[in-house]
Amino acid sequence: MADDAHFQINLVTPERILLSGMASEVILRTGEGDITFLAGHTPLVGTVQPGVVRVVRPEGGDLRASVHGGFTQVEQDVVLNAAGDVRDGEATTGTRVTLLISVAELAEEIDVDRARAAKEAAEVRIGELGGAAGRTPTEGEEPDADLLEAEAALRRAEVRLEASEAPANA
Repeated sequence: MADDAHFQINLVTPERILLSGMASEVILRTGEGDITFLAGHTPLVGTVQPGVVRVVRPEGGDLRASVHGGFTQVEQDVVLNAAGDVRDGEATTGTRVTLLISVAELAEEIDVDRARAAKEAAEVRIGELGGAAGRTPTEGEEPDADLLEAEAALRRAEVRLEASEAPANA
């Protein structure tokens, strides 16, 4: 049996594997709300909402990533392959959390100046379109596609700044 306090985490995008290793906690936002995964978590398949994923490492410290939507799967009794988890000729089994994310960046890879500029540009665009973030169309009114895209761009920039722990208004 694997260390009961640790589990396998895989954060995967279409372009690459951002993270594959062991974790003691993974914190993120799903379609049902904020969630913390620990070893032994109930099997689950769900959506991942745009936000920050925080991975607490077994050796201490954490890793943060900006994610922009995707899916998560939690499995039990899987053969773990991280850190040479084969002992005495037996493979260890435990929990595996897989995040399949459409777009993601590790915090240390985020260009903070570019994210701030993108945030400012999105705010200007929203103002030009006469929109307010979070405004919902009235009944029968079609949503403005340009406004929706500007609001999505603003949210992406805010998530990047949050993941990098840079103040959004600096």
